[in-house]
Amino acid sequence: MKKHIDKFNTKVLNYDKYYNKLKSESNRFSEYRDQWDKASNFEIETSFPTQIEFELSNACNYRCVFCPYSFKKPDMPKNFDLPRHDKIFNYDLFKKIIDEGSKNKLMAIELAYNTEPLLYKKLVDAINYAKKKGVVDIRMGSNGSKLDKTISKKLIKGGLTHLGVSLDAFSKETYKVMRASKLYDDVKENILEFIKIRNKLKKNLPSVRVSFLETDQNRHEMKDFVNFWEGKVDYVTIQSLVKYDSTPEKLLLKNKKNNIEYTCHQPWTRLIIRSNGDIKPCCAIPGMAFNYPNANKITIDEFWNSNIMKNMRSTLKNGEGYKNKICKSCIESVSNKNN
Repeated sequence: MKKHIDKFNTKVLNYDKYYNKLKSESNRFSEYRDQWDKASNFEIETSFPTQIEFELSNACNYRCVFCPYSFKKPDMPKNFDLPRHDKIFNYDLFKKIIDEGSKNKLMAIELAYNTEPLLYKKLVDAINYAKKKGVVDIRMGSNGSKLDKTISKKLIKGGLTHLGVSLDAFSKETYKVMRASKLYDDVKENILEFIKIRNKLKKNLPSVRVSFLETDQNRHEMKDFVNFWEGKVDYVTIQSLVKYDSTPEKLLLKNKKNNIEYTCHQPWTRLIIRSNGDIKPCCAIPGMAFNYPNANKITIDEFWNSNIMKNMRSTLKNGEGYKNKICKSCIESVSNKNN
């Protein structure tokens, strides 16, 4: 069984199913995951990020209780909400970054970053372009509410390799509490229909994952959630909440944190590009507070190999993340941190 390396203690069920599916589709997949694992363990420092995550639109049609989109604007974490004119990712910039990545063996992209990618009008075009340029793993996370049959077929045919849908519940009642939505049955059916369409088209990919963000409000449904979905999707994840400014205390698990090691692998494996082009060194919400150069003014290669990033990677590898107040607060917030 292939082991999943995760530094935030996300419990992954049936990861080997996902791994074997993509391995059978691409002769570069094993190289990609090996690079990811070694970078995550601080064994290698790559010359270019293994993965780039894109905030295609600084917007979401949900107001989940644990997400800053449900907060009043003054209570949102720093830099979370962007001005209206900066909320949609410039497609020409997307292509420019993918072109640069293609020349530097960019292995993976993630089309989400705390937002709903199905709101982005050029989503399928973006997937097609990344596929054409040789990106191995084209990933997307969604709440699944807009995953109708038409868009499902386009995503499957367009080259998407992985779809993750956040559910966080096993009943309509808990779904409404966690995700402030009455669409539980619709989303559940959308996921199952997506798998049917994929199988009918005789496609091995995209792999499909469902996730459950464990809090004190939903943990009583976790076992039923796993039992229902484990045999239907490719894999299941149980996630821990990363605390940020104004996180509702009622959501936090009552776990005692001992022996915290101030390390983090994210700046070793990925970069995030916000919808306005701002570059961030990690995908955690607290990381939005970093004020770094914009991708319209600097290449990904220049930023990845800058002293800013090299010093950050060195600090986090050596367990000195406490020296940066943003990293310190983020690391200390992760429940059951095991790295």
